[in-house]
Amino acid sequence: MAQGARNRLAKLLDGSEQRGDFSTRIEVPAQALRIEVDGVGELPLPLRAPVTRKLIAQARQARFGLGEQTLADTGVRDTWEITPDRITLGGHDWQRTLSSVLDGVRTALGLPPTTVLRAEPHALLVYGKGQFFLPHQDAEKDDSMVGTLVVSLPSYHTGGELVIEHASRSITYQASRERLTFAAFYADCRHEVKPVTSGYRITLIMNLLAERVRSAGEIDGGPVADLARCLTEHFAQPAEQRYSYDRPETTPPNRLVYLLDHEYTQRGLGWDRLKGADATRAALLRQAAGQAGCEAVLALAEVKETWDAVPPYDHYDYYGDVEHFNDCEDEECEGECLLDPDGEPGAERRRSGDFSDYELNDLIDDEIILGWWTRPDGTGGEQISLPVPYAEVCATTENRYLTPYQSEYEGYMGNYGNTLDRWYRRAAVVLWLRQRSFAARAEAGSGGALRELQGYLDAGELELARMLARSLAPIWKHHGSGAAAAPLFAAALRVAVGLGEADTAAMLLAPFGVEALSERHAPDLAEAAARYGRTWTRGTVGSCFGAVGARTGADRAAWLESLPGLCAALRTADGDGDAVATPLVEGAWQATEKQLTGWLGMSREPERHAGMERLGTALAHLLQAASPKTADTITTTLRGLPDTGLECLLQALRTAARRPVAVRDGTPAARAFQSLADHCEARLTADVARPVRAADDWSLAPAGTCRSGCGLCSDLDAFLTSRTRRVMDWPLAKDGRRHIHSCIDLANLPVSHTTRRQGRPYTLILAKTDAVFTREQAARARAETDLAWLREKWPRPRD
Repeated sequence: MAQGARNRLAKLLDGSEQRGDFSTRIEVPAQALRIEVDGVGELPLPLRAPVTRKLIAQARQARFGLGEQTLADTGVRDTWEITPDRITLGGHDWQRTLSSVLDGVRTALGLPPTTVLRAEPHALLVYGKGQFFLPHQDAEKDDSMVGTLVVSLPSYHTGGELVIEHASRSITYQASRERLTFAAFYADCRHEVKPVTSGYRITLIMNLLAERVRSAGEIDGGPVADLARCLTEHFAQPAEQRYSYDRPETTPPNRLVYLLDHEYTQRGLGWDRLKGADATRAALLRQAAGQAGCEAVLALAEVKETWDAVPPYDHYDYYGDVEHFNDCEDEECEGECLLDPDGEPGAERRRSGDFSDYELNDLIDDEIILGWWTRPDGTGGEQISLPVPYAEVCATTENRYLTPYQSEYEGYMGNYGNTLDRWYRRAAVVLWLRQRSFAARAEAGSGGALRELQGYLDAGELELARMLARSLAPIWKHHGSGAAAAPLFAAALRVAVGLGEADTAAMLLAPFGVEALSERHAPDLAEAAARYGRTWTRGTVGSCFGAVGARTGADRAAWLESLPGLCAALRTADGDGDAVATPLVEGAWQATEKQLTGWLGMSREPERHAGMERLGTALAHLLQAASPKTADTITTTLRGLPDTGLECLLQALRTAARRPVAVRDGTPAARAFQSLADHCEARLTADVARPVRAADDWSLAPAGTCRSGCGLCSDLDAFLTSRTRRVMDWPLAKDGRRHIHSCIDLANLPVSHTTRRQGRPYTLILAKTDAVFTREQAARARAETDLAWLREKWPRPRD
């Protein structure tokens, strides 16, 4: 079976000679280094307290990176820092000593002998008593950075150990008091500095940069021939399914994805910058690929695993009894909620943090997605999106033995739970047969496959291009989302135009959402419409609105803002751009009208107001992009909205007023906006003319939120519509109180609702608040302000 080939391949690579480890330590005599610091002068080694205190006087609080931010937090990193521009390194023997140390580091870390290491100063750090740095991972600050070199200057101190972890292993280094101590480790290793207990710990931090100086030859010996046989077997046998009840697969796998042990960034991933055992194994695989007729690339993978797991036994007894929590402040609770083992109310427990000591039982599920890979020709890399099936994955080191970058635990819930989710970032060697190269790259959303098709079209090999394009039909459906979608669309559109085959062209464009369309695509879109006709164009544009993708409200809002420019470019492009512009606007209007109906039915005013404002901005862009006929259709519908739709129309008018060039007199958009402005003015004038509420009128409109027509809501509406009743004491059981609470909250009524917990059933107390009057006053003031603005910005045209 194919799994046997993958298992043998993993074992062969596990048994191959591993060149090095993830860290190393070297000591040299202190006199090898002469170091000077601005404001202090030359540092006498070993360092004593008086000189160290002078260093601190010249230093600043050290900072650290968190995502895109640079922070200073002594709860995470408590140390003093001197920047490298204030440090001078020298000594008659320093360069020779450093060169020798770097050669030793290269060998100890298992980097190829063709690699030359350089050390670039990053900072001088001083740790006093009690100071530390919590576990963290260094950022790769340069494309060629592979690790960190910590040079500990000799000093008298205790504590301050450097602890380095990787793949469930941990190494602790203590600096020498008399000699220079060099500790080197790969950049993806988590490490920490333990608190200093006495004295001062002084270290020079240097970035390890790797440069390749000549081509690497083949690794001598090794199981290359055996690995090649494993690859041949893997690609020849049907892909094995994970579970016996899965339908048997009759076709061989398309790829082999071998997961490496270390973590890399896009900048740091290269055949000549792999770390430790990764370098050896990748080189062997690359040689075996050549013998087996395969191509090989490097990739970055996001891995998620879900385990059945339990906390350590001394944490808590998750099967133990639960207690009633009788002092809960939730007014819906009558002593029936549960107290979990940590003393928190509620049965649900969601925990996140360090779960390294949790016991893993069975792997429930896993997911691997390749998000970036290098090109086969070695010219850079590209974004992709490729889920990896079970039958294509292979690893010597299982994920469970690596450190996840994130974990979440769901505790026992009665009928499910005790699950631990773990996320990893791993690099991989991805291999496929050369004759399947086109499909293997295309399935990942690689722009290379489309470039290949375009190359055949440019060379006049139309039939070959059509045949290869048709072969994409089963695998092309999921490429319309993610970061790679926009550049893929441009390439797919050019190929679709060149193929001259309507069905294949539609298949290539079908996965892409409208968010991928922009003004720069207008010439090709207009040419495609002219080539394939209006029926094809309307169907293709319609599929763009229905395409499944990782769309967000922000994506659609940004696209709608660009729609007027896109439609203008389409209508002036050679070809039939109007055949694209019209269904684009109509499709956008259909989607917006559906949202508008939903927001009009929202009774909670704050949410409705925010949603209607967003739609108003979208409507402004739609009207600016619309043809005269479509603009009239939209305007007619908008003028028929109920009063609650005014906030949407006013926002559309405000958006249009900020772009007067787009709605200059005489355009369809200008006429549409003026029509809406006149409609809004008439509505607001009527609102302002209504009598002011009397001081003794406490009546409200019915809640209108209950869809079941229950008797409770009839009683509620009687209370609400009464002019004189302000308070209502209502004995109700728990379910009834909950229903009334929901109706009041959904309608956003100015009515407070509390529960008097005496007797059975408890009593629900409803009380109308002063917001009955203040809301109406605010609405009138807002209407007056909006009316004044309308008359200034959108005055009625004179006859």
